[in-house]
Amino acid sequence: MTALPGPPPATWNALALQARNVFATHTWASTWWDEYGAGAVPHVLYDDPVRPRIVLPLQATGRLLRQVRWIGHGPADLLGPVCAPEDLGLAAPLLRKALAAGDLRTDVVLLQDGPVAAPWWQELETRPVSTEGCPVVRFTPGQDWPQWLAEKSKNFRYQVTKKRAVLERGHEVSFRLATAETFDDDLAALFTLHDARWQGESPLTEPRQRRFTSAFAAAALEQDWLRLWTMSLDGRCVAALLGFRFGPDFYCYQFGRDPALERESVGFVLLTHVVRDAIESGAAEFRFLRGDEDYKHRFATHDAGIATVAVPLGVRGRVAVAMAARRRSRPDVVPAS
Repeated sequence: MTALPGPPPATWNALALQARNVFATHTWASTWWDEYGAGAVPHVLYDDPVRPRIVLPLQATGRLLRQVRWIGHGPADLLGPVCAPEDLGLAAPLLRKALAAGDLRTDVVLLQDGPVAAPWWQELETRPVSTEGCPVVRFTPGQDWPQWLAEKSKNFRYQVTKKRAVLERGHEVSFRLATAETFDDDLAALFTLHDARWQGESPLTEPRQRRFTSAFAAAALEQDWLRLWTMSLDGRCVAALLGFRFGPDFYCYQFGRDPALERESVGFVLLTHVVRDAIESGAAEFRFLRGDEDYKHRFATHDAGIATVAVPLGVRGRVAVAMAARRRSRPDVVPAS
């Protein structure tokens, strides 16, 4: 992995754990840089070289329109300062200082996918670009599966019980959590099922994102963050879910299922199994990440919400941000040079 500037990887990862964000880890940032960093310049800001409390992993690109964005944007679903919640107040002054000193020579600072519930950027002169849903299941401490299920609707409880029972009457149903020995096969199954489901309409079908996903999944396996689940019927893999367990939280990152078995609801059955495992392993949250798909809201108890905002600097920056806000699109709204 690339040796990015900033605190040592272990220190950076420890701060990401306090931030409760796997996408804020040095592991994510360095893996991302290996795949996406060509042509960019890293600007990793931090408050103290000995005992940093906060890291702002930024990168600069562009010539016609100079842009600063988070390292890790695009494949990540949640970005922002790498710090404990009580230290978020350090973020805006640290960024403002770097801009004032000329350390970040840019037309636009694009702060993507930040948590709406902790809008640290309000201290800056920002402009809104977009917002997006981010469904999450928050579990009560000590809650078990029957207790959680009892809180859901009668119809949801019926579907959970019925759909798995129907599968088990007609097939031998098995679930597997990937290990070092099964990792390659299980990840290949995920990609195959994801391709079959989305038919080229998913970013994960793009070669660069697939390489990145494979590399980070392998790194996550080494650090015991990986939770790659597969479900088989009569020995044939029909659904797969790529997730991560980082600290108290489970991240539901990518999904794949056999579209020929849509009526059998194999994706729903696997997802139910994984949610149950998260509860039984003591997770605090099950994060569905960005996107408002209906299936997420069947499970979710809250919508964490994420926002993209921009700090325009100069005429070119203000014009670019105004255009982006009108289009109300994802981070690619600021045109690359």
